Amino acid sequence: MPENKLGLSFLLCTYNGAPRLAETLACLAAQENPAGIAWEIIFVDNASTDSSAQLAREAWEALGAPAPLRQLHESRPGYKVAMQRAIDEVQYRYACIVDDDNRLAPNYMRIGVELLEAHPQIGILGGPNTATFEGEAPAWFAAFQHCYASGPQLDRVGGAFAPLADGAVGRNVLWGAGMLVRADIWPRLRDGGFASLFTGRQGEANLTAGEDDELCYAAQLLGYEVWYSSRLHLRHHMAPARLTEDYRDRLFYASARATPRLNAYRNALWGRPDGSVPANLLKDLGYAAWGVAKSVCRPAFVRAWLTNNRLPLMNQRHALAVMREMLWHFGQVRDYYERVRRFQQRLRPTPAAPNRLTYV
Repeated sequence: MPENKLGLSFLLCTYNGAPRLAETLACLAAQENPAGIAWEIIFVDNASTDSSAQLAREAWEALGAPAPLRQLHESRPGYKVAMQRAIDEVQYRYACIVDDDNRLAPNYMRIGVELLEAHPQIGILGGPNTATFEGEAPAWFAAFQHCYASGPQLDRVGGAFAPLADGAVGRNVLWGAGMLVRADIWPRLRDGGFASLFTGRQGEANLTAGEDDELCYAAQLLGYEVWYSSRLHLRHHMAPARLTEDYRDRLFYASARATPRLNAYRNALWGRPDGSVPANLLKDLGYAAWGVAKSVCRPAFVRAWLTNNRLPLMNQRHALAVMREMLWHFGQVRDYYERVRRFQQRLRPTPAAPNRLTYV
């Protein structure tokens, strides 16, 4: 497969993002580029009704248009279809996913490309995000910022929930906001018959997401590593409408529907290779049940219940929601596991047939 030429495509999809686009584009226009690397913005207007495309074009021209702004229109609603439209247009070696509320630090492109060029094993690369607000942050935000893809990205596998160390993240995943991607991942996935297990968010009605986590796992199935760098910074602006307690709670519990699908990838990458799909699925369900049982027996949970400390209680409810999803939709979840396992098997090279000697 021929490699794309050196350069970076920023993928910017928006639905009615007019109030946010000017600052996001200004941060892209300010990117440092001492090496003169080719770059572009692939802008997808996802059925906006607020003249987002026109505003983006005018703002970019006012900024001096330091790189091409390629504008596309996607009439089908949904972030996933809009992002796929952008991915199909990538023409450089690397891509960077930028939401319309992401404000990248000036050195983001330079550091990202330097790391990707220096370490060809990196397939996915990301860093920490800092939340910004139009007013004061809600008192509860710090405890829930991970739901909003903000703050330091944490090591959730080890259980310590400490900030990730620079380098390969192991079994952890990265947020999509600011995610840098080696672009040949996408055609390799397509050639392997990859089919996402997610339909993607559509407005505010369906907050279930997981495509970013899925891409991290899929890249590892291809043999790439996922890396974190504390040198990569962006500001993630929080719109007031996303800071209500109702939205927060919907966002928090929406990931419970994604967890069984992501477990299918974890099982393929790190589960028992000789185990059957039903056996591995039952094992994962057993681990989930054991985790809930241990947590509710701890004094910390009892204190949280007595003092109405919401976050520990919500964590347990989330764990129960994951178990409910796995039990009530066992057949569908089993299909997720089987689909990922079949994809993994298609990626493996077919063993060469043994040489047959003919005696005359």
